[in-house]
Amino acid sequence: MKTNVALVGGGTAGHIMPNVAVIPYLKQTFDKVIYLGSPSSMEESICKELNIPFYPTETAKFHRKKIWKNASLPFHLIKGVATARKILKKEEISVVFSKGGYASVPTVLAAHGLGIPIACHESDRSLGLANRFTAKFADKVYTAFPGTYKKGTLMQTPIRDSIFSGSALTLFNDEKKPVVLFMGGSLGARAINEALSESFGALTEKYNILHIAGKTAVPMKTPSYVCVPFARNVEDYFATADAIVSRAGASTLGELTALGKKILAIPLPKGESRGDQEENAAYYLSKGAIRVLPQSELTPKSLLKAIDNTIRNGAPAPAYDRETPKKLSAELYKLATMSH
Repeated sequence: MKTNVALVGGGTAGHIMPNVAVIPYLKQTFDKVIYLGSPSSMEESICKELNIPFYPTETAKFHRKKIWKNASLPFHLIKGVATARKILKKEEISVVFSKGGYASVPTVLAAHGLGIPIACHESDRSLGLANRFTAKFADKVYTAFPGTYKKGTLMQTPIRDSIFSGSALTLFNDEKKPVVLFMGGSLGARAINEALSESFGALTEKYNILHIAGKTAVPMKTPSYVCVPFARNVEDYFATADAIVSRAGASTLGELTALGKKILAIPLPKGESRGDQEENAAYYLSKGAIRVLPQSELTPKSLLKAIDNTIRNGAPAPAYDRETPKKLSAELYKLATMSH
């Protein structure tokens, strides 16, 4: 009997890239790999690049602050579940793997209704809203951190093999200056971008600055500064950097610590998020793997001082198991075939 797997998870790269990491191993094991998610989304764009069949479903994001905007959620959810149900049945899916995010909910509910095994993975220190809900229906819940979920099984966040094969780029005239990479996640980070702008002169005097600024960025190159909106070849940017200033998304910190990079994390504060980045950063800080600058303390002076300290600080020893995507693929296959 054929075994087919459906992946779901979207909204940001943190939900999508771990799925991308495991796809090559799923292709070796399963007869078919498909992806379900929001229409005209980041996940749809990435699936087109990877030639992975993508099926759009109705999704709706939960608004934490503007509660009245959630009134239409049940209608979107009902429509999304109905669409996902048809897709899962048509494609004869054997197991669904969810990386969380609001885009995952309709497909998980549809799979549960059809009796299809479900596995969820949480990359953050605490369960996200979607995973808190879908974990109730999951046959297996994996967590990247210990103690995140009482019934969870520890499994590091899968990292793309390409992350480990980056080549340093030649971008600056003065190669003696250390290179500091600024990045704010797939959607950018206004506070980090503004702090960089305000301390631009002092920073570029001491360092070469490589800046992945997000979708509002204007590509720019000066002797000690290179700015791009996105970096498809992000592994090359990682390889170029002597230190990296970033948010504290779980997937980003997972990749950077797996490479043994010097990291200054500026977590998205609670209130602007559910506090997951602060929790992630606190965990890695407790292990001596990163340095942390709270956004509430972010000024041009504190940023420069923190970067100086990060550059002087030794890089952590990588603690990532390169076999993780392969192990996860094997776990999903086991779950799929147990139901046959």
